[in-house]
Amino acid sequence: MKYDEVRELGRGGFGIVGHYVGEDGIDYALKSLNMGAFAPADHQTLRRRFEREVRYQERIDHPNVVPVLDKNLDDDPPWFAMPMATGSLADELQKDRTLGGDPKGALFDILAGLEALHEAGFCHRDLKPGNVLRFVEKEGKVTYKISDFGLTTPGAGQTSTLTGTNMGGGTVMYRPPECANNFRRATAMADIYSFGAILHDIFGGGLGRIPHGRLAVPGPLAPIVEKCTESMPRRRYRSVAALREDLFEILDDGDIEFYSQEEEDVISILKLSDELSDDNWDRVFNLLDENADKGVPNSNILRALSRNHILQLGEVAPEMFHALGEMYAEYAQTFSFDFDYCDVISDKAQLFYDAGDVSLKAKIALAMLELGTSHNRWRVEWQFMRMAGPDIATALAERILVEIDVRKLRFSTKMAHIKASIGAGWGQLHTHLRERFEAS
Repeated sequence: MKYDEVRELGRGGFGIVGHYVGEDGIDYALKSLNMGAFAPADHQTLRRRFEREVRYQERIDHPNVVPVLDKNLDDDPPWFAMPMATGSLADELQKDRTLGGDPKGALFDILAGLEALHEAGFCHRDLKPGNVLRFVEKEGKVTYKISDFGLTTPGAGQTSTLTGTNMGGGTVMYRPPECANNFRRATAMADIYSFGAILHDIFGGGLGRIPHGRLAVPGPLAPIVEKCTESMPRRRYRSVAALREDLFEILDDGDIEFYSQEEEDVISILKLSDELSDDNWDRVFNLLDENADKGVPNSNILRALSRNHILQLGEVAPEMFHALGEMYAEYAQTFSFDFDYCDVISDKAQLFYDAGDVSLKAKIALAMLELGTSHNRWRVEWQFMRMAGPDIATALAERILVEIDVRKLRFSTKMAHIKASIGAGWGQLHTHLRERFEAS
């Protein structure tokens, strides 16, 4: 497709970004290699680096990562096309660093995109507000997407020769200390540091920031920002999921309506410690059983469970772990949730799936199918597709079929929704599931 330039939008690093209109009449952002800014002897190296950026970016198919729509890497200069954004997070923060008093949407979008990168084995290494673009989707929904993969690496110790061993990079005020002089040290923990710096922009105004230092903000987010920006990578959050869980609990401003004093006390115990004594676990399960007998929802208790609670229970009491997993599967598909909280639920559900037996895996998988399709949450729908994919054990596929039959689940209808939503189809399911339903 041919593109006509409207205006230049900006220059950075080794690229030029412009606003273009395609022959289809749609606006696009085209990024091209700025060959004129470098000596001819460097052009071949720059071309390889630019191609690397494009290849990495197009590998990540996720709603919170800017897609590559078109490219010509053999052109002079090489270029690629992306959808046209309405601005960047940097633009938004310059206008109002609180994002209208509700930064949750932007922050959880960034975490979702970052998680997709990390799951694919990449780290961004230059995460900052200017590289988070703002898009207005259908019906006016605002979505933030990660862009600019020029410094992306396939992992620690694997940086190509395009970035020298002792070469610093990234943006100083968002760069972790381990990357100041040597980008070969970059891991997913480097991106966690950069996210902490973005939190510092929003909740601390970026005031008093010392490059590569441990950052602090006032108020309840202080422990999260400090943990994100620890000088030693191993002391930071070990995963996006763990960070998202803590961040959601702080930013969620919903009031809890307790059903009893005992429930309030049990939830207080859960929130105070990630590791419970046997007596406290007994209190948790006694209350879960008591509520079930009375017809009282257990949603408050299950919401208060942390990832560490689930991991601990799996180690010390496998039989209780299985029972709790079944309750969690029921919880995940019974209630209506905040859009961002769906990701927190799916993170915890994955722990039950990973360590559960065939029966629990099947129930968790179908719970994610229900949660994803009922909330139209792409991430959770993809999670189900992995849980029921072609590589799962045949015994698990058969158990999923049993659960579908017992529940009289309209599985074909759910799959039609998934196809329309994320473009996944029958060919990405286990053979036994495909053979049963594909022709129906």
